[in-house]
Amino acid sequence: MSDREDHALAVYQALRRLGGADQREVGGAAGLDQAQTEAALRRLTEIGLVQIGSGGQTEPVEPDTALVRTMDAYHGATKDQALRAEALHRNTQALLYVYRPAVGRVASKVQVEYVRGAASKRRTLAALNTTAQHSADSLHPGPMPAMEVLEGSLALDAQMVKRGVRVRAIYPESALQTTKYLRYLQELSDLGVRVRLIDHAPCDIVLQDEELACLPLDPVQPASKPMLLIRSIELVWTLSAIFDDYWLRATPLEDAVSSSDHEAELTPQERVIIRLMATGLSDDQIARKMGVHRRTVQRAIAKLMDRLHASSRFEAGLKLAQDRDLARVLPPSRNRPAVPAN
Repeated sequence: MSDREDHALAVYQALRRLGGADQREVGGAAGLDQAQTEAALRRLTEIGLVQIGSGGQTEPVEPDTALVRTMDAYHGATKDQALRAEALHRNTQALLYVYRPAVGRVASKVQVEYVRGAASKRRTLAALNTTAQHSADSLHPGPMPAMEVLEGSLALDAQMVKRGVRVRAIYPESALQTTKYLRYLQELSDLGVRVRLIDHAPCDIVLQDEELACLPLDPVQPASKPMLLIRSIELVWTLSAIFDDYWLRATPLEDAVSSSDHEAELTPQERVIIRLMATGLSDDQIARKMGVHRRTVQRAIAKLMDRLHASSRFEAGLKLAQDRDLARVLPPSRNRPAVPAN
């Protein structure tokens, strides 16, 4: 037996003889110095053989009582450990099978597809127009695509508007300088598409239903590099905010045309409309004859009235023959235009 246990046993036996004593008294009875007595009492406390009585003296505890208390403490610790182990298991299961997969699902919601080749890009964009349900926003800073591409997209835009899809489009202001592009934008507006113009934007952006976006991989060389098809509600929210900022800063097509074309030459289409109006045809008859929307005809006539400073269509008809430039547009067999029909 070690000296530590010898000293503890000597102090314990002295306490049993005394029934209770302070540290100095029990140390003297056991024949130990202060340090040995303190070490012995710490050992007896560890194994539960001593306790502090009501008078503040150290008292001995029966070994059987100490054993029961030790086992109770062990069982309590074991039970607590089991509860901790069960809690650890539950927490681990929740982290592994509930929260960790949830984070993975959020990350997996961002899906990016690379679309290569001009034909594939056109097919992808056409498919998006076909499946749009609520909104379709597009930003096209230029250059403008070929007319056959634009004309092909008109039918798809018309279908979206007919389905009740809100369609917004931003094009470059420079498109107003080219007759064919201006005519396209006007026809697009006539379909019900909200069209605005902006002087500059970094790249094309196409957004659909606030959950899908198309962006060029390389804004500098968009034609030669893949197009990114992105599916992510969270990411599209950010892109939508960017689009809305450009939309607020862009100029509505009607205002842009009014400011830039107030003194401009008439387009070939507008000249035809004036000639037909001079024959007495109504707006609907002119629109059917030309195969354009009624609003296109009305816009041309409104432009004519503005140029002639006429307050009514009747006044415009009277002043039309008096305008030297516009008179050359009229049919040669008529000296004066007929009063426009309503």
